[in-house]
Amino acid sequence: MKRKQPKQPERNTVKKESLTETLNVKTILLSLLMLLLPPGELFLFYFMKDTDTGSFLTGFITLGMLLLVFVFVFLTGLYQNTFLYNNGAHPERLLGVYVLGLLLVAVHSFLPCQLWLFLPLAVMLMLASGPQVGIGAYLILLYVQELISQPDPVVFVSFALIGVMGMILFSHLDTTFLFGVPLFTALLFTCLALLCMDFAQQGTITFENVLYVAINLFCSFIILTLALKYLSLHILHKNRDKYQEMNDPEYVLLTDLKQYSKKAYYHAVHTAYFCEKIARKIGADEMLAKAGGYYHKIGRMRGESNLKNALAIAKEYHFPPELVQLLKEYGGKNTTLVSREAAIVLLADAMVSSVMFLFEKNPRAELNYEQIAGVVFRKQIESGILDHCSLTISQLNEIHKIFVEETLYYDFLR
Repeated sequence: MKRKQPKQPERNTVKKESLTETLNVKTILLSLLMLLLPPGELFLFYFMKDTDTGSFLTGFITLGMLLLVFVFVFLTGLYQNTFLYNNGAHPERLLGVYVLGLLLVAVHSFLPCQLWLFLPLAVMLMLASGPQVGIGAYLILLYVQELISQPDPVVFVSFALIGVMGMILFSHLDTTFLFGVPLFTALLFTCLALLCMDFAQQGTITFENVLYVAINLFCSFIILTLALKYLSLHILHKNRDKYQEMNDPEYVLLTDLKQYSKKAYYHAVHTAYFCEKIARKIGADEMLAKAGGYYHKIGRMRGESNLKNALAIAKEYHFPPELVQLLKEYGGKNTTLVSREAAIVLLADAMVSSVMFLFEKNPRAELNYEQIAGVVFRKQIESGILDHCSLTISQLNEIHKIFVEETLYYDFLR
């Protein structure tokens, strides 16, 4: 990678595992299942229905080529860590939704196309993986539906647009996970698309089809609401109450740290401030990043700020698993940073440490924060510790900008 200038830290630090790490037993098995299940379902319906052999073989070969491309996209997503919500560590979530989609395709074959529930399927596929992989999986399932049901081409195009639009709308959810507006917009677009599809097919819109569309929208609303609530409560925010407790400056562990060392306590407070601000700006997990700012050097409470002591305290105080992983990334001697939150803690800690050190030497000094931030970025980038991190170039620039613009806050560090 090319080295960047301090004032413009433009380094692409997308996480890349080795090929061996990506192609482990789990991912190979998942890939094989995703390759074999759609053709298996297609064969089943071929024997159930009186399907022309020539058209079946053509569709089967095309499906095979699409599946190979999809598996390549899936493995690339794992390799480059483009999966959302830590799904790269849990690819079985995608397989679960994928299998559910194949079952839904089978049910759809007995229903009128106005009742096909492809909107919630598309959104769930995207949320279980990421935009690129989600679109690939969705188009595979939609094509299987096309081969089984053989509807008019306008039906395939309509549901392709519905699915892609749904994924686009829900791909921008932040950590607050407020989904009311994208849900309403997706349902409205689905309604218009289905009505236009009916008109294109029949030249009119019948009451029966309007009723089918209404049922589709109602079912999509219920499924999506339940799925999004589950994702929010049981995957994204299952430790929210614990983080709220730990991120209180009066939390017992932080008050103990203050008694142990006021300098260490205020360093943690300032680091946590920057971590929260940065995470909010770039769409990372604010609570996790802030907790990382508070506790990244908590090991000093046991005599030395090392990973062993930090993990012992984490076990004693029941730290959430994501925070424990952050501490391992931050404090491990032979590991590099992977998560955005761990990288945020690293950069915020380095910036706060540098400013506090310079103020200790001269409390009245007028510091050049842009220059300090440039040095901090250059040192961390040159060390290689960010080489496997999932921060993008634009996110690094946003972090650099925050450090430069927080001139008033730095007075608290004097």
